[in-house]
Amino acid sequence: MVSFKDNSVSPFPHQQANEYGNAAQPLPVIIAGAGPSGLIAALTLQKYGVPFVIYERNASDKLCSDAGRGIDLSPSVIKVLEKELGLSDKLDAVMKPYEYIEVSDMDGKYVNTLRFKEMSKKKRRITGKRNFGFVSRSKLQHVLLEALGLIDRRGRVKDSPYGILRCGIAVTGYKKMIGHFIQVQLDNSMKVKGSALLACDGLHSHIRQFMHEGAQGDDLNFTKQEVWWGTTTVRPGSVLEQELQRIAASRNMQGYNVGLVVVGTSQNPGSFSANEVSRNVYSWSYFIQNDTSNADADLIRRGGKVLDAADKQELVDKIPSTCKILKLFSEFTPAADITRCAVFDRANQLASVDGRAALLGDAAHYYHPMRGEGSNKAMVDGYVAAMRLATAIMGKSSGKKCKKFPSVERILAGFDSSKRRKGINALAEKSRKVGLCATSNSGYNCWARKTYFKFMTPTKMIRELRTGDKSNSRFMSDTIKELKPYPKPAKSLARPVIPNSSAYDNIEMQLTKTKSFKEEDVGCTICIGF
Repeated sequence: MVSFKDNSVSPFPHQQANEYGNAAQPLPVIIAGAGPSGLIAALTLQKYGVPFVIYERNASDKLCSDAGRGIDLSPSVIKVLEKELGLSDKLDAVMKPYEYIEVSDMDGKYVNTLRFKEMSKKKRRITGKRNFGFVSRSKLQHVLLEALGLIDRRGRVKDSPYGILRCGIAVTGYKKMIGHFIQVQLDNSMKVKGSALLACDGLHSHIRQFMHEGAQGDDLNFTKQEVWWGTTTVRPGSVLEQELQRIAASRNMQGYNVGLVVVGTSQNPGSFSANEVSRNVYSWSYFIQNDTSNADADLIRRGGKVLDAADKQELVDKIPSTCKILKLFSEFTPAADITRCAVFDRANQLASVDGRAALLGDAAHYYHPMRGEGSNKAMVDGYVAAMRLATAIMGKSSGKKCKKFPSVERILAGFDSSKRRKGINALAEKSRKVGLCATSNSGYNCWARKTYFKFMTPTKMIRELRTGDKSNSRFMSDTIKELKPYPKPAKSLARPVIPNSSAYDNIEMQLTKTKSFKEEDVGCTICIGF
């Protein structure tokens, strides 16, 4: 039977409380958002037997759909995916190493060629045996969902022994309760219990808005830029294929993966990049200045504006005739595979932890997307936060002495350290400067950016990625040191939930509408116990 005590229910209703006031199988961690950050958090929890429930605001058919989103994976993220989560073989299938990058400008003039393929194997490596490379965001999501057991072979959502994914449901708020759980508010007026809440719900996070309601200085900063993301399938014999072949032949790059970078000029400002994410399929982005862009748009396909024929023609008209390759990419990409989005960042970094609720990734800190640090930072956040929770939750559930393990509130408070915030602020400022310079029509800025790429080498580019990843690496190492005194969580402590049981069959029926909470029901930020 489902207990409606405290006016809410656990998504796993068969759980029974133990002597600590916890569940024999602990209450699940509630994760808002099924992007890479949320899925890595879930996979880390699953590794240690901590149950989880993911609520994704978008429908299941849009779960892995995004136009033009790609990620240069940093050493820290590769380490998490390969060493900690055991996804090395899966990563081989979806990550494409850079072999060549052709750099030109918007006036059609050649700038440089970065020849990664011609480097020694040792110098090409970004970490371990992994070469510097690029992964499609949607393909990475698919790999993580498969590893979690949350999709079948046809890509349809299903339940796994350790977790549940529910699409079309958003988390809108939470209540800090006296006791050992947090109550989470869903957008269908239902409330559920969890041991903690991880907000991985992106730039326009409902949970961030709830956490900092009325706070000063939390507004998004519109950069007066917009970006067009696209995914293009290059058809055999097309003019686009012929142009790509011409570029490859002109620099002796035939038969290899050739990325493209186009830098702006004072007459034709903007920035374009394209990468082949799978055979004959390219992911690309085009950044330009636009004071009147749709400032309410998001930076992902599901929140941005997918184009129609009229919108696409507007894009084509914006592209200078001197940049042939960009013109061809825009013309040969269906309107439905292009998204137009405004570009935001955050001027201020407010607290990202409130008791048992934590903001991760773009919900906590949002960078200008030009440098690409945001995705890597979000995935590291997901791993670190989940590792912290596993230490506290499974430690308490083990029946060992409670004083050996920190409370969930305390373990999450350490996630939002002043050292971490300082690093985030520095990186955000640097990303903003680089992003604004990339679309500037200033003669000096255009010259500086072109000169930067003219003298860029593959070795230097790899070194810069490693340098940009130092804050992530320190964040992970600091967490490992902090958790070292506590016994490592053991996977066997959690009892798997059996799929197709009543815990799954009636989950939506068991989420019930509840009355408003009284002020005395709200607990303190830091409390004793699990």
